[in-house]
Amino acid sequence: MKIIIEAQIDGIASKVDGTVSIKIGTQELDKNSAGDLFGLRGKHCKVLISDSNITKLEEEIVDSQPLVSGTKHKTDSQRLRAVLFRYAEQQQTDFELFYKTEMNKVIEHYRSKLD
Repeated sequence: MKIIIEAQIDGIASKVDGTVSIKIGTQELDKNSAGDLFGLRGKHCKVLISDSNITKLEEEIVDSQPLVSGTKHKTDSQRLRAVLFRYAEQQQTDFELFYKTEMNKVIEHYRSKLD
């Protein structure tokens, strides 16, 4: 699916994992364009941002590039560490000490269940 819309960049933010988040605002969209846009939510897609009209050649160049998923799936242990990091941050506590303590609790919990 392809959709070309006029928009304005409302915000740019860097994320903890090094990626960049771009917030884009559009004018009111007709129901077909809005439906197409919502259909792309959560999907890996290409984006061409330009402050001038997009030429046919530019569109063809973007189309010719392979869509390579840059999404790296975190392991479950990486996800757990990230959640613990956020929690420690919210509690305003030292992460390294908090992480070590929590992981020891988990280890001891399951160790106690072993025969």
